[in-house]
Order: sequence, then C-alpha cells, then structure tokens
Amino acid sequence: MLNVPTIPIPDETLPPRRRLATGVALGVLLVVSMAAAGWGLARLFGGLGPLAAPAAAALAAAGVGVPLVLWLLHLLRALDGTRAALARLETVDPATGITNRPNFLASAEREWSRARRYGTGAALLVVEVDQVARLVEGRGIAAAETVLRALARDTEQTLRGGDLIARFGDTQFAVWLVHADPTGALDVAERIRERSEQMEIPCGAHPLRVTVSVGVAALRLAHQNLSALIDDVDAALAAAQQAGGNCVRAAPVDLRRRRADAPPP
Repeated sequence: MLNVPTIPIPDETLPPRRRLATGVALGVLLVVSMAAAGWGLARLFGGLGPLAAPAAAALAAAGVGVPLVLWLLHLLRALDGTRAALARLETVDPATGITNRPNFLASAEREWSRARRYGTGAALLVVEVDQVARLVEGRGIAAAETVLRALARDTEQTLRGGDLIARFGDTQFAVWLVHADPTGALDVAERIRERSEQMEIPCGAHPLRVTVSVGVAALRLAHQNLSALIDDVDAALAAAQQAGGNCVRAAPVDLRRRRADAPPP
C-alpha cells in the first residue's frame, strides 16, 4: 500500500525567514516524493492494461494535491510573517523595543497637524538619563542601553492609548501626549521623573539606580511647525540639566532662570 507523506507544519516559534525556508524545503521534498511514488505506481500497474498507468498517475496526483495545498497555505503565512517582521524592523528601535525616531517624527507630524487643526492640545516630552558618561564609564555601554530600555518600557505602561513613545537620542526617549494641556503634561513629566528615581534596574550583580531630566513643551500658537515645538522641548531639557538634573522644566524657558539655575563654574 502506498504511504502518502504528510507535511510537518513549520514551527510557528521559528523566525519568519527560517519558517519560510523550512516550508520551501518541505514542499520540494513533497513534490519529489510524490513524483517518485507516481512513477513507481505506473511501473507497477503498467502491465495490467492501457488504463492502469493513467489511473496510477491520477492516484499519485490526488495524493500530492491535498498536502501541496496545505503546504502552499503555510508558505503564504510564512511570507506574510516575513513581511510583517521586516516592516516592524523599519519602525522599531532594536535596543529598547519602542518606536524609533524617524517613525515617531512621522507620527508626531500627523498628530501636530491634527491638534493645530482642531485645537485639541498636545505636548511633547523628552526624557534624558542623567550622568550617562559616569554610568558608561563605570558599567559600560550595555548598562546605559539597559537603563534606557527599562525606563522607556516602564513609562510606556503608564501612557494612554493614543500617546506615543519613542527612542529620541542615544540616552533619550520622547513622549507625545495627545489632548494634553500644559498642566497635564507637567503632571506626566513629574510622574516619569519620580518613577525613574524609585526604580532599581537589574543589571549584572548590582542593580542600577538613576535619575532623569525631563523637558516639556505644550503646543502653542507660536509653534508654526513641529520643528519649533522640538526646539522648545530641547531648550526645556537643557534647562533641567543645567539645574542639576532629576527635575522637570517646561517651555518657554526664561533665560534669566536658566542662568540662575546653572551650577557655578
């Protein structure tokens, strides 16, 4: 009796490219196996009459048909998974697992336009880890990446569904708050600062404790484009760092206050 081979389903836990390669290999193996089975049947029943060989070939074709359709379906799923994975790689920062800066800026541009059009309010926050140079010198670059990843993921859990978070620089992440007024944006920034100060981040034998500086810029009429809003939040972040870190500053920044906050030379 002819044993029709079955197709093992590629392991869904494999990476998309490996699933695709596995599916192709199994499909080729199936076609070769069924071709050999059809040839064998034709040889076996060839002497039984003129219709025996075509019947054997039809039997072999039927045997390969159903498994081949199943294989093609799984191959299509693997292709979809590969495309989705590649698309995600283009938008996600691999070190932190959150959106990267280019994708964030594209989304923030749309949100900025919507907020300006409908007057719904919005705010941009930029959070930077304090004293990163000392952290890198003492624990290495990997420790800095670990800190940023932990802080970003902790912050992401506290945001609303429409808010955005992304890696914004080597030691920064940004948060876009939709439907936010200046007071609400300051509240969120202060919450991020407090949570960061209280965290113990696992890293090797000794956990890490860090603080952050946060710049806040709520959308105003003076912000004729997204770049103007980013300039404001950068100035606010610089003011927080000049004040010694572990604090929140909001734009527009009073230059006299910035000079007063600056540590003595």
